[in-house]
Amino acid sequence: MYLFVGVFLALSSLGRFVLLAPLPETQLPLDIKDMEFMRSSDFQEAAESAQSLITKIFIEIPAVHKSLIHTTTLPLDESDLSPLQVLKRSLALPEPSPLQPLSDKFKLDVSLGRIVEGLKLHKTLLKVISDQPHFKPKKPIELLHDLRDAIMHVHKMQHLIKAANGPEKVTESQLREDLAPKLENEYMSQVATHLALIQLRQFSKDVSRSLQSMIISAAEYESQE
Repeated sequence: MYLFVGVFLALSSLGRFVLLAPLPETQLPLDIKDMEFMRSSDFQEAAESAQSLITKIFIEIPAVHKSLIHTTTLPLDESDLSPLQVLKRSLALPEPSPLQPLSDKFKLDVSLGRIVEGLKLHKTLLKVISDQPHFKPKKPIELLHDLRDAIMHVHKMQHLIKAANGPEKVTESQLREDLAPKLENEYMSQVATHLALIQLRQFSKDVSRSLQSMIISAAEYESQE
């Protein structure tokens, strides 16, 4: 009982950290149509569901890293990645397009498009990497499913604002052709997984901030009436 409560409080605390990560101090003016779309209850429900999954993904990453990475020189919390720069360039792992605060120049449809693009990229990247023989018994099934479900909720948000889906940044077939041959060595597979999870962790923070800016609290609703 006490263990369950302790775990729940720990996850709740971390969830608040991710969900309530501070937005930039300078709030740029929002597009009027974007504000109208965001006030929709269906949009808010989808945004909150996506946010919940992004928080879950962020929380899952350390356990996935521990499960897949046994090389002691690749700790998840290592901030200095300079020793891996040569290998990173060699692997040429795709990176997500950057997210920005919503404004009349970086509109809602663009933000949602980049969120979907980045989530799909990481889902495909982790799927291709974890399909390597070194990882088959330890595939991150739950993480992949959560990425899939988060994409589904953001797709719903796109549908509600009538935004078109853009092309994928990288396809699974491209990664299998370009990246998979570089992962035949087990250490390179470990490095690729390590870098992909670090990248996903940072991207999930960025997505969380973006989604949080789209969620309107009850107090904000009242102030806008």
